[in-house]
Amino acid sequence: MVFKVEKNKNYTVMSNYHLRDKSLSLKAKGLLSFMLSLPDDWDYSLAGLCSICKEGKDAIRSTLKELKDNNYLVIEKSKNDKGLFEYTYIIYEEPHIEKELVYPDTENPYMDNPDMDNPTQINTNKQNTKEQNDKDDKEKSSFFDLNNLNPLTKDLIEKNYVSDMDIDLFQYDEMFNKLLSEYSYQELIKISHYITNKVIKNKFKDEEGNLIENKYNYFKASMYSNIEKLESLEQIEWDDETGWYKENDELELEY
Repeated sequence: MVFKVEKNKNYTVMSNYHLRDKSLSLKAKGLLSFMLSLPDDWDYSLAGLCSICKEGKDAIRSTLKELKDNNYLVIEKSKNDKGLFEYTYIIYEEPHIEKELVYPDTENPYMDNPDMDNPTQINTNKQNTKEQNDKDDKEKSSFFDLNNLNPLTKDLIEKNYVSDMDIDLFQYDEMFNKLLSEYSYQELIKISHYITNKVIKNKFKDEEGNLIENKYNYFKASMYSNIEKLESLEQIEWDDETGWYKENDELELEY
């Protein structure tokens, strides 16, 4: 079998590096190529990107996470002139490992409120590969409106279980929204606190001493494994001062 490629004049010049990177899935290579092909100074929101792609937001976010994990995407955090935080998503044609990700101020996670009057948009400024290989494509985006996150997801950020830039935040939100249709907030926060306290105390290692590589999958499995235990627990005292259940390390929950 022989494949022939018929090329048109309307094409994009880009690096072949990511196309030959075996660590990337085809969908990640496709999204990265698509973003590199967009016109200079192209502005769009995540919803706008979804409107010109077959895939939905969840698929695009998961692909962005793959690019981030493979160092094709770097997230930078900065304050604008109004003192509010903005996130810059920088897309690279080749893996970029010199820079470290800038993580949020975990002492005041709720101060990172986006400007609702001027929501951040993705802003892509590209340089042709031939002209300037060391220039970066840039995206500026608030993929998550922190104000709209489920309170249980916000609590995970406050407890430093996840970062407020974690691309899996929407998955935590979906899980909690589903659970809240069947269980009370008080029940779920108790289990959540038990799991996160143990995990953080053990420096993000599981019960066998192995480093937890996928915090979302681990947390979800732990939540569901303990849901049924709620019905057999005795009444747990609620602490009005803290606004949470009083912690009780004697509870035989699983994590």
